[in-house]
Amino acid sequence: KQWYQRRVRGSMFRYLAWSLLLGLATPYMLYLDAKAEECFFETLQVNQKAGLSFEVAEGGFLDIDVTLKDPVGQVIYAANQETEGRFRFSASQQGNYVFCFSNAMSTVTPKVLKFKMIVVQPREADDTDMSEEDKKIKSMIGDLRNQLREVKEEQDYMELRDNAHAEINNNTNRRVVIWAFFEFSLLLAMTVGQVYYIKRFFEVRRVI
Repeated sequence: KQWYQRRVRGSMFRYLAWSLLLGLATPYMLYLDAKAEECFFETLQVNQKAGLSFEVAEGGFLDIDVTLKDPVGQVIYAANQETEGRFRFSASQQGNYVFCFSNAMSTVTPKVLKFKMIVVQPREADDTDMSEEDKKIKSMIGDLRNQLREVKEEQDYMELRDNAHAEINNNTNRRVVIWAFFEFSLLLAMTVGQVYYIKRFFEVRRVI
């Protein structure tokens, strides 16, 4: 019996590891031209939980339009000219959930954005032959999995925000340096011009 319990617990820990790997998602980079729109889909089961996060990294005013539709085409989430956002939902029906990013408001400026769709992959094991202690351990593992997934999601979201804000700071610093160099060049040109004008003003002309 002890051998069986160790085997069951080992299976549950392997289940936790696989669940964490399946529950985490990798952020993707998307280059979106002006007046362009890109759509993606994710197939979900009934009551399956998912979440969408996005962040505009480069381009224009760092804004984008986002829509999320259910399998029948009903909009369940929409954001207009947003820089960043997150949305969590539970699938009300089985099918393909389509999310689109649109840069239609921009006439010439392309956008670069990062996005991630997180899908919770349920993997329930058969607990018919488990003891009460093993069932409690399984429940605790499930809670730990959910908490770790939320922590990882929050860290990824904060990383996206940090990268976007760092890009804004770099662009601002670059513009400040360019403007300072322009002011210095203008001041130098005005100084040389004034010296030349004053020199010509006091110049003595001889008439032969």
